[in-house]
Amino acid sequence: MKNSVKMWRKWRDWRLNEESDESLSEEIENETSVPFEVVGKNSIMVNGRKLSAKLVFSGNDLKDIVEGKKKKGKVVLASLKIK
Repeated sequence: MKNSVKMWRKWRDWRLNEESDESLSEEIENETSVPFEVVGKNSIMVNGRKLSAKLVFSGNDLKDIVEGKKKKGKVVLASLKIK
């Protein structure tokens, strides 16, 4: 019962945008000089020591941006894994 009360308080504080003593903290990882590779026609894979990410672009958006035809595009899937 005690755990459920604690959980509801956290949820209420989050819902009302209030800070609580037991608020969840965000974890931010930064990594520099991370290698990437183009996979297929419309996706990029980034693999580093601390994280890996995959971005899948819509249609030919990646190709058009690299060639300079467009300045904006759409990412249809973004996956991030912090190791």
